[in-house]
Amino acid sequence: PRLGEAPGALARAAALAEGAGGRFALLARRSNDRGALRAGLHPGLLPGGRMVDDPDRRAQVEVPWGTLLPSAPGRDTAAILRAAADREIRTLFLVGVDPLRDFPDAALARRALENVTHTVVVDIAEHGMAMYADALLPAAAYLEKDGHVTDWEGRAQRLRPVRSPAGLARSDWQIFQALSAFLGRDLGFHAIEDLREEMARLWAASEGAGSGPAPATGAPATGAPATGAPATPTPPTVVGVDDHQVVLFSYPLLVDEGRQSAGADRLKAALEEPAFVEVHPLDAERLGVVDGGTARVETKAGSALLPVRVSEHVAAGSAFVPWNQPGLAANTLFSGRPTAAATVAPAGEGSGA
Repeated sequence: PRLGEAPGALARAAALAEGAGGRFALLARRSNDRGALRAGLHPGLLPGGRMVDDPDRRAQVEVPWGTLLPSAPGRDTAAILRAAADREIRTLFLVGVDPLRDFPDAALARRALENVTHTVVVDIAEHGMAMYADALLPAAAYLEKDGHVTDWEGRAQRLRPVRSPAGLARSDWQIFQALSAFLGRDLGFHAIEDLREEMARLWAASEGAGSGPAPATGAPATGAPATGAPATPTPPTVVGVDDHQVVLFSYPLLVDEGRQSAGADRLKAALEEPAFVEVHPLDAERLGVVDGGTARVETKAGSALLPVRVSEHVAAGSAFVPWNQPGLAANTLFSGRPTAAATVAPAGEGSGA
């Protein structure tokens, strides 16, 4: 996913693969990210992987939709939250996302939620959004709805419901349809087949419709889809560091405090680990920390006291903290991306930050 952070990187990778007689595939971090891109859930994309600022590709969508579309990319997640924090946006509509845990800047996410006039949450449970939500709309869970997912190779896979949604819960498309009708801009979807039929028409008009977005045409360089998922960009260069300075980075472990593990108490009891900071043996000696000891990790965004792990499996000059383990929400240590300059020092010792 970090290729998407560098302008032109995806196109170069695709060209390199073609020159070698191979094919290029973008291996996204989260399940169905490929499907989200294919559906146009990115500020720079339209359905079928079309670039929004390409007039010819945009026209392919305007014809079946019968409406004019914006000619410039929209806001990504960070820009949406900044606009909400600055009160340029009055309403946040959150679908299956918790920015307080997902976005790599917890302080910005909190300011955004506190400064908007209204917040609407669509999810299968209240989670941490209940205190901010003016309206909670119950969504159907993964195994309660009909639909498709797209794997990393671009293959569509059919989903079939195991049971009916409980109570008033509905599939996301049904919620959007009901809201659109109430607002007088009816989307016109009254069955899942209607939605599939329209998407099939949009994809059929796109070159390489079966393979999703083609990176060689120049995919957006503004980061991951606007889903709140943390990306993993190239670590920043740290200039003028002191003896306690490292590049801190983070990503989620398989079993953590995320929504997919909710209620899996036996699984978490067996495999979930508490939060920690992992450093290379050379850095441990330089930083004065020891395996099994406690260190203070501090960035411009925040600080945490964490157990130390010394391992050769992390690169020298960097330190790793898991994204969402018990005892730490790592996004409290970052300011917009999951890498940061940090100081690591034995607990009780001043960091000088």
